[in-house]
Amino acid sequence: MNRIVALISCVGVITIGGCSTKNHGRMTFLSEAEKRELTCREINLELAKVDAFLDQISENAKIDGRSVLGFLGDFGIGNAMERNAAEKSARERREQLQELKTAKNCP
Repeated sequence: MNRIVALISCVGVITIGGCSTKNHGRMTFLSEAEKRELTCREINLELAKVDAFLDQISENAKIDGRSVLGFLGDFGIGNAMERNAAEKSARERREQLQELKTAKNCP
């Protein structure tokens, strides 16, 4: 009986831990339409959105209950992978926006 309770408890912790990985979202690549149509002002606004997205990722990275449960489920690997992927998408979008800003001779 004790083994069954222990097994059910372990499965429960792992299941809850797996569901507790934080989700930061992703930033998309610039589309061809965006590259054509964005004005210098809009490019600067998009750069500000990238900065806000990165700030939000940093804020969400602080340890909370989901972090603890995520660590129990997968030793925090899922949260680290999610954060890295979100940051990578933001860096790539920022790079594209900076290139577009240069190409359009924006101040």
